[in-house]
Amino acid sequence: MGVVCNTEAHFDDPASPRMVFYIRDNMDSQIKCVAIGAHAYTFRDGLENIKGRGQVIVVLKMWRVGKFLSYFGPLDLWLETEGGFSDFRFNPRLPEVEEFRQSLLSSDTYVQRYGAVGLL
Repeated sequence: MGVVCNTEAHFDDPASPRMVFYIRDNMDSQIKCVAIGAHAYTFRDGLENIKGRGQVIVVLKMWRVGKFLSYFGPLDLWLETEGGFSDFRFNPRLPEVEEFRQSLLSSDTYVQRYGAVGLL
């Protein structure tokens, strides 16, 4: 679970569409996420529908950890969709999400300045 930031759409290759985005927690840590295939289109469309309503919190379910080991740099880790098992929800009505939102209000300077959206 985290606040969606820095999205990148990669739909130029119809055989492997991807939506790359980052999620940020209340400690300002970020992790790269990659929605692949039909998940990419669903993520893009869902994000478009709630654009302009403040911070968007996404909850990920059953995403796998991708990794790339380079001899010339640090280990690169990210989360990516795994076939039909993966799922995500924008601003779901869950107690854990509300608790996370409250922690953002008390610790995140961006949210303190611009606000966070309640339940949609």
